[in-house]
Amino acid sequence: MGCNLLLDTAIMKNKLKITILSSIGRWVFQLLFLLNKVKIHGEENLLKLAKDGKPVMVCVWHGRLVFPSWYIRLKITNLHAIASRHSDAEIMARILKRWGYGLIRGSTKKGGKAVVQKMVEVFKSGGIIAITNDGPKGPPRISKPGSTGVAIKYNVNMVTITGSATKFWQVNSWDRFMLPKPFGRIDIVVAPPLEITTPPENNEEEIKLLSDYMNHYQDKVDRMTGKIS
Repeated sequence: MGCNLLLDTAIMKNKLKITILSSIGRWVFQLLFLLNKVKIHGEENLLKLAKDGKPVMVCVWHGRLVFPSWYIRLKITNLHAIASRHSDAEIMARILKRWGYGLIRGSTKKGGKAVVQKMVEVFKSGGIIAITNDGPKGPPRISKPGSTGVAIKYNVNMVTITGSATKFWQVNSWDRFMLPKPFGRIDIVVAPPLEITTPPENNEEEIKLLSDYMNHYQDKVDRMTGKIS
């Protein structure tokens, strides 16, 4: 009886902590973007797909998740995001929900069949799904296999959207999560859709195809802000 009570108390405290941190985090993110000059590059790539009613898979690196997450909701409706049920991901999942994203809970490994089924439903309605392709635990900037196969099968456009900042904090975590500091410039790049001329024959080819595509535009936006030369 005593152990159950302690467990229930711990669960309640954890839920309260997540609720408070997600609420604070959402306002902190919005304030940081407000206190920066934000420049969008390639916005026409996203707006054209949305206007045509085409389904879109937005491919995102985990460490830059905040940039596309903040931006896309300002331009597009019928938004969804794949959100892990892991406790570490719960705070960001709640922020996304408050920003208007529909959440598809799980991953392609855990509950994968149900996740893919829900993705197909969204794509058939011309929706947009954001996926952290190197999540939930890395390695960073190396895509997981599976996304490209789903996109080809259901005629979905794959686009990467990413960002960088001239001034930023970077968390000492596996993904090196970037958070912009105030009073700088934020650049966000919307890439043209990934052109797949020949479907990958195996996982290794798929990983290289998607990783090279995403990293090309990640490096591009980092150069814009001086993060790399």
